[in-house]
Amino acid sequence: EGGALDLQKLRIGQSDFFLTVPVSRSLGPLGGGSQTWEGSGVLPCVGTPAEQALEKALAMLTLRRALPGVLQRLQEALQDYYTLVDRVPALVHNLAGMDYSAVVSEEDLVTKLNAGLQAVSEDPRLLVRAVGPRDTSSEPEAGAEEPPVTGPEVPQDEAARRALVDSVFQVSVLPGNVGYLRFDKFV
Repeated sequence: EGGALDLQKLRIGQSDFFLTVPVSRSLGPLGGGSQTWEGSGVLPCVGTPAEQALEKALAMLTLRRALPGVLQRLQEALQDYYTLVDRVPALVHNLAGMDYSAVVSEEDLVTKLNAGLQAVSEDPRLLVRAVGPRDTSSEPEAGAEEPPVTGPEVPQDEAARRALVDSVFQVSVLPGNVGYLRFDKFV
């Protein structure tokens, strides 16, 4: 429908990645006279003002570059630490089989991972969170000059020590042989 379409290949910043964009449009006679882009490929899925396009594209490339390492570390964490060990192979398989092509931000990735992992594990406590970079400023923190606050002393008497432990710790075994340890405070 309509005339020829001109495409232009643009480099994204100083990276080795390029973006092909349509630079002309045609009127589609079958679409009721509406303006349409012609060409092949996928429709754009990230709307952003032109002034922020380069920054957004670079952020997406950074996320895509980091994705294999993130998934590898997540698989290792599940294998090493997840208590429902019988579900780990299915979780790892699910991670490897997910389609991450629509992920354009850390928030999208976290949402996708949580939905997939919780669906397979049937465990709503299994959560992935994006943690921002730690503050590494060289300025001293407020209150850094104050001495650390000390907690209450541990009683020397064995009976008093047991009473204290019983009052602040709770240990139980939940269904599925999951250990539950609750700390109300540290002494």
